[in-house]
Amino acid sequence: MRFRSRSRSISKKPRTALTRGATTVASAVLLSGAFGVGTAAAYDVESGSLAFSGDAGEYISGGQSYAYDEGLTTQGYVTNGVPTGVGVFVDAGDGSSWALHLETAGGDVQPLAPGTYSGAAANPAPGRPRIELRGNGRDCLAEGAFAVQDVDITARGYVKKLDATFEQHCPGATESVRGEVHLSNPEPPAETALGLDVAPDAVAGRVDGHALVHGTVTCTEPVALDTYGTVSQTLDGVTTRGTYRTRVDCVPGAPVPWAASAAPTSGVPFQRGDATVIASSTGKDPFYGHTITAGYSGPLQLTKK
Repeated sequence: MRFRSRSRSISKKPRTALTRGATTVASAVLLSGAFGVGTAAAYDVESGSLAFSGDAGEYISGGQSYAYDEGLTTQGYVTNGVPTGVGVFVDAGDGSSWALHLETAGGDVQPLAPGTYSGAAANPAPGRPRIELRGNGRDCLAEGAFAVQDVDITARGYVKKLDATFEQHCPGATESVRGEVHLSNPEPPAETALGLDVAPDAVAGRVDGHALVHGTVTCTEPVALDTYGTVSQTLDGVTTRGTYRTRVDCVPGAPVPWAASAAPTSGVPFQRGDATVIASSTGKDPFYGHTITAGYSGPLQLTKK
């Protein structure tokens, strides 16, 4: 299964599709914004369909009928850990692009659940749910309603199941577009796990007084990590501290080595002897997109070279 990173801004933005171990580039798609919430990644749909048709003269559909069961991706919208909505996107083989957004009322932080959501709008006032179907260069400040028959979205915004129907119309129009969406995905992948180790042996530079530290990182999926820390040493009542930071491309299978130099911030050089280190390694989960972190603290033995 692939994920596609998406923005919820109103402008068109290019999107990329990442597989675990491969990268491809997809076409641009029109996305829209909503009240401030968290956004998960968009995932390829394993099994699903989006179909809709409009009355004669209806603006968004052009009075036509559309049905798609390929080129579908979806993402859940999350507010304070609560899955409040879902986006469904189509990149069709004929070049068509569509986006459907269904969300509960803003401000209440209620999970999207089976039921009928009336009084919805593309740009809803507080307390009103959101509905918006747009695409192929057409959008409007739509109003309408949707009904959810079944839904299962995890706290990370992974959409496992969605069955819903919807109807919307543009402002002042009597013509409507009506449709239904059905999605089914497998169990979500496990989050990427990290490990960080700092070797107990380090070097105090004779010339620059820096502390050269080294260690390893581990990961269950390929991920770029920002690895950083603080080295502290107290000798004869004088404390020397220095920070380091380095970038590590972690790949699973074996510990990946790293090394970095901590420059003393006080001007007092590091010396041979005991020291301590507090370290962290952070990155973005390559599937879910949230920050993942591993920590370490322990002793160091500095030698001179």
